[in-house]
Amino acid sequence: MKGIYTLIILVNTKSQLKVRKLGYFNFKTGYYAYTGSALGNGAASLKRRVARHLKKGKPKHWHIDFLLANKNVKVTAVIAAESSVNRECQINNLIKNIQGATVPIVGFGATDCKQNGKSHLIYLGEKNKKEKIIEAYTHLFRHSEPILETKQTNLDNPQPISTSLNF
Repeated sequence: MKGIYTLIILVNTKSQLKVRKLGYFNFKTGYYAYTGSALGNGAASLKRRVARHLKKGKPKHWHIDFLLANKNVKVTAVIAAESSVNRECQINNLIKNIQGATVPIVGFGATDCKQNGKSHLIYLGEKNKKEKIIEAYTHLFRHSEPILETKQTNLDNPQPISTSLNF
């Protein structure tokens, strides 16, 4: 399956991290949204890409790997939609327009973004805005396959958005 996904990430404690060649950055306590795409087959499929992001102890390749490797960071939810068209920048821009959302690091995860996305990591603040992100997906993918949320422990069986998830 090919598609677009957004990781909702909680940073439990203010942390300073080095992010590859971007340098050192302070991450505030709160929720972040990271949007990516997985438009390939096999290892580049949506399921495998999300599973890789959720895995601990992996080699650090992408900017997001540096953040997710920190012990004070936890993925609380994954929202995804099946798509063979790259709408990563479009969904990211919708998330960026959520009230209170800010760009914490210019260039983070957006090295291949052609739509002036500046960053594919968005700081959402102290409150989880998962429902607003689901609304963004519903708006953009209203004529596509159903939106899915996945549990870290059950990537083989994604649950529909109406399901309440506990992490």
